[in-house]
Amino acid sequence: MVAGVERYFQIARCFRDEDQRGDRQPEFTQLDLEMSFVQRDDVMRLAEDLFTKLVAKIVPHKRLFATPFPRLTYQEAMDRFGKDNPDLRYGMELKDITDLAGGSGFKVFDSVVASGGHVRGLNASGCGITLGLRSTS
Repeated sequence: MVAGVERYFQIARCFRDEDQRGDRQPEFTQLDLEMSFVQRDDVMRLAEDLFTKLVAKIVPHKRLFATPFPRLTYQEAMDRFGKDNPDLRYGMELKDITDLAGGSGFKVFDSVVASGGHVRGLNASGCGITLGLRSTS
């Protein structure tokens, strides 16, 4: 910035200096952006453009899930997926079933609804098993 370059980026290989967790690798690659006088959308637009071009250049046999990248508010992510970093590839969205759960006779659901809460669930269509019975006669 002092040199008159108001924006640059670097791609750096990093090693985690923290406790290991099952969902994190010990090393990762980081995109480091240095930018002056920008807004949030400037950063998001630049990162999206860089990642889109990097994927096309480095791994052309892979495709991105969606472009432009989906942008969710924190509240929308929490309502639809129950977490602030959802994996959008599978479509496993939470559905509000408060209307069905209230008065169901299941005490856990009834107490949540009675206290003004919400009951949400996943529709795991096609994940159940069907038993086929055949006559042996």
